[in-house]
Amino acid sequence: MHATSLALEHLLCAIGDPIGEIRDIGPEHPEFIRAQTIRAAAGVLAKVPDTFPAIAQVIRTADSVPISPRARTHLAAAEAWLSGNPVLAAESYAFILNRWPSDLLALRLAQSCYIFLGQHDRLCEVVDAVASAWTHDQRGFRFLLAMASFAYAESGNSAHAETLGRDALAYEPGCPLGVHAVAHALAESGRHHEGAQWMRDQRAHWTTESRMRTHNAWHLAMFDAEEGNVASALGIFDEWLLPASAQSPLDACDAAGLLWRLAIDGVDDESRWCKVSDAFERTTTPGFWPYIDLHAALAHLNAGKKARAQRLTHAIELCAEGGDYAALRARHVTQPGLQALEAWAEGRYAEAAGLLAGLRPFLGDVGGSRIQLEVFKSIEQVAVRQKCTVPGEVALRDRFHRQSLRADAGDKAPISVVAVAARHNKTSGACGTRGFDLENFDSH
Repeated sequence: MHATSLALEHLLCAIGDPIGEIRDIGPEHPEFIRAQTIRAAAGVLAKVPDTFPAIAQVIRTADSVPISPRARTHLAAAEAWLSGNPVLAAESYAFILNRWPSDLLALRLAQSCYIFLGQHDRLCEVVDAVASAWTHDQRGFRFLLAMASFAYAESGNSAHAETLGRDALAYEPGCPLGVHAVAHALAESGRHHEGAQWMRDQRAHWTTESRMRTHNAWHLAMFDAEEGNVASALGIFDEWLLPASAQSPLDACDAAGLLWRLAIDGVDDESRWCKVSDAFERTTTPGFWPYIDLHAALAHLNAGKKARAQRLTHAIELCAEGGDYAALRARHVTQPGLQALEAWAEGRYAEAAGLLAGLRPFLGDVGGSRIQLEVFKSIEQVAVRQKCTVPGEVALRDRFHRQSLRADAGDKAPISVVAVAARHNKTSGACGTRGFDLENFDSH
């Protein structure tokens, strides 16, 4: 399994070009199915519909060659993802772990699906279920530690998460996945100064050719924003987040989240909001993921792009008419969230506060990490505070200020919003016990 081992390690570590490294492995190659499994995994991990054609191609070509039970289950999980059933995909990867607990690729994919679904409790469950299958001297143990670190950060156990993440980096310092896990732990514990220093100390390890480098840069910018280092945060936005946003709606979400966080401290920059709105307009497939849709609406409304926000709302309305999982989330999560953001943007703060309070128990279903979802909790706090002010006035004591938003060319008149305000402070499965052999990923 030498031809695919490096690609698998790189995929798990979030570095390099795993797909490019197996580009020449075709049907006649002895590692073809293993390569196909990695190709499908990369498509699922991306969490955007742009990768659906590649996943479909993998599934089609795999039908013509012999395939092991484990690889077949991997591809079945990828097919569930492709068919719009992320719940089945997540539990299919969990099933693989039940039978082959040493399968780190299945663990990585299960966690990715649970983040997409917003099922944060399942992150720790799948890690804990396979932990007994491992010893510290097994190859790949560092990946288990990194994934466990992130899981515990998402569960709120920041101290244990930090220990696990630092242990993972003791095995392999140059792992952006491990750096990211420790960043989450530090953010969860509120140690923003340490977090900023940590990300700068680790800069050489996450600014390499990594799929996570922009997101890690966002963590540094958020730490800086919490410390009041606005110039640095804006510099990171311009250098890292904005260029990446043009290619990825996930990076655009980070960009929107950072701009909102800076706006809380009075940094309103309509031109930057417009650029993020432009990025969403180019890259977003409405209805695929509430996490992206709500960040896109936030950007459109702050940029004064009312027509774009209305088109997004209409697209979600059409999605909500379906009978699949995306329609279910559109009805119960995205639509209430969009209504709340629209009410907030139009100055109907009491209505916005009520809608966001109603959404609060279901906020995790939006997807994304706990830290990334703080933006919507913050908007609720802004709405609650602003509803107590006299309509149309600026609440100076809360450092509110008014921003005029220029509407799209097709709108009849501009709208204005109070920009921002003061600072915001499932299924189960038992797993067995087998060791992991990275060289024999598909041998069991």
